[in-house]
Amino acid sequence: MFKSVLTTGITLAILAWVLPAVGFNSFVTLIIASIVLTILYTLVRPVLKILFLPVNVITLGLFSGIINIFLLWLSTYLVPGFHIQNLIIYGTELNQFWTLIFVSFLIGFIHSLLKKLL
Repeated sequence: MFKSVLTTGITLAILAWVLPAVGFNSFVTLIIASIVLTILYTLVRPVLKILFLPVNVITLGLFSGIINIFLLWLSTYLVPGFHIQNLIIYGTELNQFWTLIFVSFLIGFIHSLLKKLL
């Protein structure tokens, strides 16, 4: 569990450094956000995947992305000081949904790279 929290914390720190849309108020907020996100992904995500299994089968697995986006949004709601604002890419402002999709994709990508390294 500690390794997952460490990997998630490093991933969120990298995203906060690279993207101006992802931010934290303090280092303690980063630690709390990584713990909350790890708990949500470890405990709540499997339950939601089982509950929404018929929808996931019908959409050929695309609904798993919606579950990840919901958990990321829930973590920003639960942790005060952790925020994901609208992202501007090439002059086009993405709304909250598309920003969460982009950040969720980057979290998955960086998280998988860090798992291989650690």
